[in-house]
Amino acid sequence: MKYDDASWHYGGDFPTDQPKENGGTHIALFLKWCFIKGWSGSLHIEEEPEAVVAVINGDLSATEFFFKYCDGKFTDEDLNEEGCLFAEKYYGDDGIYFLDYAEVFGDQMFVASDEQHDFRRFSEMLDDRLRSGILTRKQLNA
Repeated sequence: MKYDDASWHYGGDFPTDQPKENGGTHIALFLKWCFIKGWSGSLHIEEEPEAVVAVINGDLSATEFFFKYCDGKFTDEDLNEEGCLFAEKYYGDDGIYFLDYAEVFGDQMFVASDEQHDFRRFSEMLDDRLRSGILTRKQLNA
């Protein structure tokens, strides 16, 4: 299952003066947070474990990892079962990840790299959402 694809963003309504990598920043940040949670997929654990650790430690940019090892696509292969369960609801078609991201980081969407985002604030946003259990539009509107 494909959750997101950077080309959907940089190939659409996207600032012409920005690098295409900025179209994947919001995806890469989410992936980094999942890696920190221990939700890395077996594909990455087996194929590039050092790169996963480098992302977690901040030695490799999440966006660089995302484009190099995920080809700019975020799929269920990138996460383990627990991570996929969360992503399917929160990041999926009915999910509210984009609403949360836009509310907190809307002014940075497509114009800021992952290094320019406050990752601590980003993590708090996702941790709060995970704790709340409200992950979908249906739950939000209930």
